[in-house]
Amino acid sequence: MAVYKRTYKAYSGPLTPPASRFLVLQRYAFRSVFKSRLLLIGYLLCFVPMIFVLATLYVNQNATLLALVNQKAGFFKIDGNFFLNILGFQFVLAGFLTAFIAPTLVAPDLVNGALSLYLSRPFSRTEYILGKGAVIATLAGALTLVPGLLMFTIQSSLVGWNWMLDNFYLATATVLISGIVLSIFTLLGLAMSALVRWRIVAGALILAVFAIGKGFGAMINNVMRTNNGVYLDMQSLIQTVAQDLFHNTRPVDDIPVYGAWIALLAICGVLLLIINRKLRVCEVAG
Repeated sequence: MAVYKRTYKAYSGPLTPPASRFLVLQRYAFRSVFKSRLLLIGYLLCFVPMIFVLATLYVNQNATLLALVNQKAGFFKIDGNFFLNILGFQFVLAGFLTAFIAPTLVAPDLVNGALSLYLSRPFSRTEYILGKGAVIATLAGALTLVPGLLMFTIQSSLVGWNWMLDNFYLATATVLISGIVLSIFTLLGLAMSALVRWRIVAGALILAVFAIGKGFGAMINNVMRTNNGVYLDMQSLIQTVAQDLFHNTRPVDDIPVYGAWIALLAICGVLLLIINRKLRVCEVAG
């Protein structure tokens, strides 16, 4: 049949609800991320340390096992410092994960001109960013937020109701610090992937941002004899906020906690501006 004799009709099938439409992008992005078996194996290995930590929590309250080594129940002190050390290690793993997967989410769409195809569908730029960012947030959150809350739940079940009430700040701190770190990782990954379209360079730049900020911050502190250079060091800012949330002792000459919060939120705002500026479709007039 000739083309001009065909009758074309608009799609009349079921539509995805607008509120959850960005999850379509997330679902297909997951498939592309885990096409690499090496990345999948590496991601699964990131959960191995948490298995040992959870086993340690159980052994720490098992009087029978501890009696074999002449120790009493509660040999390890489970407090804010314990949670902060474990989450800090998981944050490092989440950072490396972001450096590997973030460049594969946005850069290929920009290099191949596919962004206009996405936005010509019923997707807005906000939904595009949410769909791509949800991949990083979900995978990194499974390494940080979920294990942190799981540690608190298991410890509460082993020790009792009173411990949970007295240490409920640990769960609150885990949610807050994981939320701000996941926001930074997600926005940083998308921003660097949109800013530098080469995957290898974008991944390296994600990790380099932390080192560069720490280096410039230390240089400003040494030259100007001040502590304000810390505001350029995202690692120190996160550490300052985390130590306050987990009720740990902070250095006397450290920056104020509210200043660290403002700086982290400002960094998120700058990264969001970069993403918004780079993820634009230009109309070409012929």
